[in-house]
Amino acid sequence: MAHITVKVTSKNQLTLPKRIMERLDYPTHFKLGVSNGVLWLFPGRLVSLELQASTAGIPLDVLRLAQKMVREGKDLEEAPVAAPGEREAAGPGG
Repeated sequence: MAHITVKVTSKNQLTLPKRIMERLDYPTHFKLGVSNGVLWLFPGRLVSLELQASTAGIPLDVLRLAQKMVREGKDLEEAPVAAPGEREAAGPGG
């Protein structure tokens, strides 16, 4: 497929041509990034934190703590450490 030029609006929005969306099966979300001055964009999907935890085999509370630490810019060394067996004793939900 030939390169296509699209216009950027005053609100920094792009409109993807219909023929492109058709070829991608009309995704509702995209993942994007910039690397070496190049914008890359590919279809993405939203996935719940619960599904991510289940798929990865990580307890949901651990994933939530990691997400919070990333948002706050904290290092892993600052994470609270449970005593052996403490997590199991807490039971469902905390």
